[in-house]
Amino acid sequence: MSTMRAVYTNLRAARTAIKDVGRLRQIAAVLIRHGFGHFVEAWNLQDKAILGLLLKERPPEDERQTVWARICQATQELGPTFVKLGQILSTRSDLVPQALCDELATLQDNVAPIPFADAQAVLLRALGQPIEAVFEHIEEAPLASASIAQVHVARLLDGTEVVIKIQRPSIRDIIVSDLHILHFVARQIEATIPEAQAFDPVAIAEEFERAISKELDFSYEAMNLERFDRNFSAWPTVHIPKVYRAASSDTVLVMERLIGRKITDAIGRGHDMEAIARECVRMVFKQVFEDGFFHGDLHPGNLFVLDDGRIGLIDFGLVGRMTQLMKDRMADLLLHLALRNEEGVARALYEIAVRVGPIDYAHWEQEVAELMDMHLRDASLAEVDFGEIIKALIEGAIRHNVRIPADYTMFFKALMTVEGIGKIVAPDLDLLEECRPHVEKLIAQRYSPERVMRAGVDTMQAFARFARQFPVTAHEFLGNIEDGKLNIGVDFTAMAQLEKAREKRANRAVVAGLAAALLFVGVITRDDVGWTLFGLPGLSFISFLIGGGLVGRLFWRIRGEDW
Repeated sequence: MSTMRAVYTNLRAARTAIKDVGRLRQIAAVLIRHGFGHFVEAWNLQDKAILGLLLKERPPEDERQTVWARICQATQELGPTFVKLGQILSTRSDLVPQALCDELATLQDNVAPIPFADAQAVLLRALGQPIEAVFEHIEEAPLASASIAQVHVARLLDGTEVVIKIQRPSIRDIIVSDLHILHFVARQIEATIPEAQAFDPVAIAEEFERAISKELDFSYEAMNLERFDRNFSAWPTVHIPKVYRAASSDTVLVMERLIGRKITDAIGRGHDMEAIARECVRMVFKQVFEDGFFHGDLHPGNLFVLDDGRIGLIDFGLVGRMTQLMKDRMADLLLHLALRNEEGVARALYEIAVRVGPIDYAHWEQEVAELMDMHLRDASLAEVDFGEIIKALIEGAIRHNVRIPADYTMFFKALMTVEGIGKIVAPDLDLLEECRPHVEKLIAQRYSPERVMRAGVDTMQAFARFARQFPVTAHEFLGNIEDGKLNIGVDFTAMAQLEKAREKRANRAVVAGLAAALLFVGVITRDDVGWTLFGLPGLSFISFLIGGGLVGRLFWRIRGEDW
């Protein structure tokens, strides 16, 4: 099975390389230009067409840059797929070094806009009717242009101002091609860099493919927008843009236009920025701990302060989810951080993490205590840098063979974003102190009579189902024993090998017995038979020939194996 899997993998890799050879050459050229030619050679991406590039000298300024900066520059140059991957990895300090996360966080999605005629063609196909039947006016110059889509300001027939997010016409083909190559590169990384296996590059590629496939489907973002709108319908301080479903599709998204400024540009505009910063904290905690559904790409560019002082959110292509168990574990972690409970933090983070190797828990607990002492000693809660503590804890977790799941890291990023914004717009904002009442409320709800009763009812129902089913199951089990129908399966790889070896020994014994019988027949055959071959009785000659051949074949097979 493993051999067949290896053959299939190599064939798929070869097919991809042939299919996307032009794109492979572009990727190889970019890697070489930024000083990663050794990977090009190790992954067999080079050919005669680009062999000259291997000898091309890099720009002198590259020699003075860190490897992380060069990775970031190469990622930016590789285009939309890799930029998106870099942006997602910038939130995964559990998978890549923090220094690389910091570099990848600077990746920008701005690219040259597509011609307005191309955008109109995409819009016309999506609408299925003349554009004039839906829109009174569309601005030709885009409001923003990114790698996957660009945004135009427009006006509906009733005068409502909207924005139209229009997908680039060829982006799907580009991303599909890049995903093929990304899977190929991920397999090559695992094969050539043994240390990378701990981070499972193939699993990262698969997770990224799922994420970007959803981002390419604007109907998925429309559903997210509608869900956020329902969740915040009773919040007068937060506004979610309205979706115009009739004019939207999987390649076009029409939304209400928000009139305001990015939150970092709203300082000095007459708004109560400290109150807005506190409301951002409340908003994030509501999304996570009440709704279990939160914005997965929260940064200043997606947070607006509207002219009336409300907070506006945009870009809902990436979202995170929290189950009740995840909420409980996250609440424990944040509360123990606020209380400076070292043992509690170590235990809560251990429960959150996914183990990928052996763990020395005592050593882990000791390191958590040292990290907290380093960051919290002699510091008031207002002086604590929450982001630095989280980064240090995640880096420590990596050293102890554990990973932090993606939804947790997205939440950490959201909190660190809010903290960073708070330091700009409201320097006195104390994130840990702000989060404490929300966490304490969640923990109190965990032990509320209603929830305890619900948990008790669930447990009783599970026992009742088991009690009802047990007599039937026991009867069937005993009946199978009586009828001799009880089969016990053992999934033991060595058993197949032992069985194969036994069959081989039995086959050799049969061949050896047959060869001995034939040679014996050749010896005892009478000399006075009627016909001969090469001076021997014919039957003896045939017996010697076949028996000797069997002996030679048996000897050759045994010689080819370990004695």
